[in-house]
Amino acid sequence: MIIQITESRDYSEKALAIYKSLGPVYLSASPRKDANVLVLRLAYKIDSSWMDKMPNLKVIATPTTGLNHIDLKEAKKRKIKVISLKGHTSFLKDVPSTAEETLALMTALVRKLPWAFDDVKKGNWNRDAWRGHQFIHKTLGLLGCGRLGKIVAKYGKALGMRILGTDPNIDAGTLTRQSIEKVLMEKLFRESDIVSVHVSLEPDTHNLVQEKHLKMMKSTAYLINTARGEIIDEKALLKALENKWIAGAALDVMRDEVGGKHLKNNPLVKYAKTHDNLLIVPHLGGATYEAMHVTEDFIADLVKKYVR
Repeated sequence: MIIQITESRDYSEKALAIYKSLGPVYLSASPRKDANVLVLRLAYKIDSSWMDKMPNLKVIATPTTGLNHIDLKEAKKRKIKVISLKGHTSFLKDVPSTAEETLALMTALVRKLPWAFDDVKKGNWNRDAWRGHQFIHKTLGLLGCGRLGKIVAKYGKALGMRILGTDPNIDAGTLTRQSIEKVLMEKLFRESDIVSVHVSLEPDTHNLVQEKHLKMMKSTAYLINTARGEIIDEKALLKALENKWIAGAALDVMRDEVGGKHLKNNPLVKYAKTHDNLLIVPHLGGATYEAMHVTEDFIADLVKKYVR
């Protein structure tokens, strides 16, 4: 069994040892013709062009829950097994990195911390220019109340916030026990001071957040997205920011982000360069040493069980 790992920087030594027990391991960012197992993070889009160059590929393994960086239909057509974190909720309950980052983005955006820091670096010390808001008594709306949504709800509750949630897969009673008030999506956008997106990317969640939803929001409200960029209509978001329909947004994810090519001439990035109410970071949700190592180990174990 020949294993190729595309992104090996700071890779878990335990995971590497597991892969080496299965056969030769190659650390390479280019498709290998002889590889049977392809292990990757999020830097590459694995589509038919990659698969054409890997005729011996049997398994694609990724320590991620989202899978929009892999052409799943093409993989299924070629009978390539895709192994990921999707659906492994019991394991993931102890991996809160994305939820923690959501709280960090909320705080940075609402308290204007990145722009205040930039101002200090310019030699200014003006606290009144960067006055923000506190969280207590504010309303946090969760678009998606699965694993991450529930963790963020706990953080919001600890901060004294009212928690609203919308999720077609979870009943009101279950959410009530989590201190989340189940509401329709429209009410969530109308009443929330912060809307945080936590739904997985599926055909029915593509462009889920549209212009009409952003128009419903308070002019003082904020939008946070740590899920997937394709869930929000980015053109509508830019319009909402330019027209001051909302107070600001923080994005951990963007459309077509694989490889960073989306940044060139991107209207949202251009807007962020000249405004202090749009914060964009490069998909840092799961990017902690702890989360990456434990998930790499978990995926390596799954690969080992599958191939043996």
